[in-house]
Amino acid sequence: MALYASPSELASYLQMDLDTATATLVLTVVSAQFSLAADTQFASTAVTYTTFGTWHTSIVLPFRPVIAVQAVRISGVTVTGYTLIRNVLYRPAGFGIGTQFYAVPPDAVQVDLTHGYTTVPDDVKAAVLDTAAQAYAVPVAAVTSESIDDYSIKFAASGGGVQLTSYAKDVAALYRGTLAA
Repeated sequence: MALYASPSELASYLQMDLDTATATLVLTVVSAQFSLAADTQFASTAVTYTTFGTWHTSIVLPFRPVIAVQAVRISGVTVTGYTLIRNVLYRPAGFGIGTQFYAVPPDAVQVDLTHGYTTVPDDVKAAVLDTAAQAYAVPVAAVTSESIDDYSIKFAASGGGVQLTSYAKDVAALYRGTLAA
């Protein structure tokens, strides 16, 4: 998993010296959590997507943004004549015979592609730093106030640990709803 911010950036954000191993761990967990919430990667990632064949002329790829398609195979045979627009692959001849014609087994379509962003945008870095700072400063349920007479104790509402901040959730929602060309 790629880190979307560095331990030194987290130290600057918090304006304090940090344990590098702990900061790296927190940033790794937060970066993964942010990617999951944003439904995308902020590092280019190569994958092979496999789906059922179809006579339809398009296949919607479940990745965003798709940077490039390296190859398309239908039942192991490399095909050409396809066009990628955003995250949809078009081919006038279709993508084999699928389950709608009751082919047993249906054709398997494999798409070798690269998806994600090639750099980490500033708003993503800020969201990750915001969440990592919170997680680093409050790693477990934290006491916010304590009294002595008639003993009373109050814990932080967040409960500590790694939880995306409201700012990070808002930024992730923007990327989850965006489909970059």
